[in-house]
Amino acid sequence: MGVGLEGMWETLAQIAVIIAVAYVLVLWVAAIVWVYRDIASRTRDAFSQTIAIILVLVFSLPGLLVYLILRPKQTIAEQYDRQLEAEALLHEIQEQATCPSCRRRIDDDFVSCPYCRTSLRSPCEQCSKALASTWVICPYCSSARTPVALTPLESAPRRAKRPASTATYTPPASTTATASASAPPPPAATDAP
Repeated sequence: MGVGLEGMWETLAQIAVIIAVAYVLVLWVAAIVWVYRDIASRTRDAFSQTIAIILVLVFSLPGLLVYLILRPKQTIAEQYDRQLEAEALLHEIQEQATCPSCRRRIDDDFVSCPYCRTSLRSPCEQCSKALASTWVICPYCSSARTPVALTPLESAPRRAKRPASTATYTPPASTTATASASAPPPPAATDAP
């Protein structure tokens, strides 16, 4: 009976070792599959994908920890969503009206710029709605507009402002001074004995 009990403990120990090895093997394969799926969702670079899989394949759990430290923060889908969000925001900013003079944002129905007082629109003579300076008729009541004289700001072409010059003015030299400076010196007088 003692021999049978010892044989049973040895068999149980072998089964426990087989189960533990199988458990570790399943965890190792699952880690490799998870790393493959994770790195494939984070980058399209084949070299990075191969390195990540080899890291876990060779070093198992420590390799998985190193991968978790070094992996890209965002998935490709998250990067795409952020890019779309940034493009939508940029498009929204570009669509907003700006003052032609000071380039600050204004609403579409402003008649004057609240920052620099530039006249943006003039009221229609019939319905008093704000009209852009380039419109020939009022789109609200179809009345013809009378030509409006452009302000100097609207009629003058836009020129870039030049920075102030730091050069100093030097007056030209007088003509008598330059003539005497360019003439040859008079011959030296020699005393004759």
